[in-house]
Amino acid sequence: MIDMSCGMPKIAKLGDACCGCGACAARCPKGCVEMVPDAAGFLRPEVDTGACIGCGGCDSVCPAIGGRPEDVVTSVCWAKSRDREERLASSSGGIFALLAHEVLRDGGVVVGAAWASGFKVVRHVLVEDEDRLDEVMRSKYVQSSVGREVYEGVRGALRGGRRVLFAGTACQVAGMRAYLGKLADSEGFLAVDVICHGAPSPLLWEKWAEHKERVAHTALRAVNMRSKTTGWLSYSASYAYAYDAEKDGASASPAPEPDSCVFGEDWYMKAFLANACLRPSCYACPAKRSCGSDITLGDFWGIQSAHPEVDYEGGVSAVICNTPKGAAAFEAVGPCVESGESSLERILPGNPSLVSPVAPYAKRGEFMRDLEGGVDIEEMMRRYDFRAPLAQRVRAKLGAVKRRVLGAAMAHHA
Repeated sequence: MIDMSCGMPKIAKLGDACCGCGACAARCPKGCVEMVPDAAGFLRPEVDTGACIGCGGCDSVCPAIGGRPEDVVTSVCWAKSRDREERLASSSGGIFALLAHEVLRDGGVVVGAAWASGFKVVRHVLVEDEDRLDEVMRSKYVQSSVGREVYEGVRGALRGGRRVLFAGTACQVAGMRAYLGKLADSEGFLAVDVICHGAPSPLLWEKWAEHKERVAHTALRAVNMRSKTTGWLSYSASYAYAYDAEKDGASASPAPEPDSCVFGEDWYMKAFLANACLRPSCYACPAKRSCGSDITLGDFWGIQSAHPEVDYEGGVSAVICNTPKGAAAFEAVGPCVESGESSLERILPGNPSLVSPVAPYAKRGEFMRDLEGGVDIEEMMRRYDFRAPLAQRVRAKLGAVKRRVLGAAMAHHA
């Protein structure tokens, strides 16, 4: 048992600095660290002091404790899959899918965020079959949990000589790398972080999903927060619903049509983009450009001005290779990619959160108190009518203009 006169493990006293990666719980040899949701649904470590032996393992893997060297840029480019259907099925330019296919075809494992519990939560899962790859594709704007079984699964696969692609936010990558130790530097481990705006409250998403089901009078069967039916620049949040014959009766009407609207009109997306519901640590992220990832991926927002020569229909990715290993992995999918050189200076105007945490919404404290205090979602929608930032409104407008131009051109040639 730990001598409590020496104090609790540092992770037990992190408070809002905790990023919720779960590395501490996975690292504990006695299983005395448990990730427990707080009032907003964010996971935080809870230490069983009676079982703790004071080994310090949990503190040693925490991204919020101690520093890491800044990520070094090897190369920067814009890129998109040559397969248009693959681009449309992805959030950005389809590069993650290409990297994942390469690992799976080699008998490896891909780890990423997937919907669970009827689209109410997001969890990291291990994918070993290409038929399941779609589960971990596309952005899910809810903080995902990375369970002990995922950490152990990644370590086991690497020790067994298999390749592993781990995709997540910078803090999740930092946590996984710290947990793996020297294994993280092996040729078989490829870490991909995403340009992260911040991690929204799991409780807010759960309430929003339940609200959508109440309105539709049936359960969700699919959620796509980055549907490109309205274009890439002006993407939509799309919700599809199930038809339960046993519950609704054989003569009941079919499931409702999918519910979709441009991101700037979806209340949950507006709350997310207004920075009202992010994890406290996101406003002072400890891992931006220092997580040790091999590749950083994101949307190349602003490509129409940074690279006017590029056709961005269907989506374009910003690809930052941070290590020779990452550069080699990207080069391996080169035949399937259309790409060109770029720079951080060209990426940053559309992606400031690549290097800087976002500022909290002016009424975040009030918003989170209402959420945690049980105010229903309909009332919160009345109290907080978010207006999208100018840059997002402009992007949506540009997308609408491009759709009209393309539509007119197709009609002219018909």
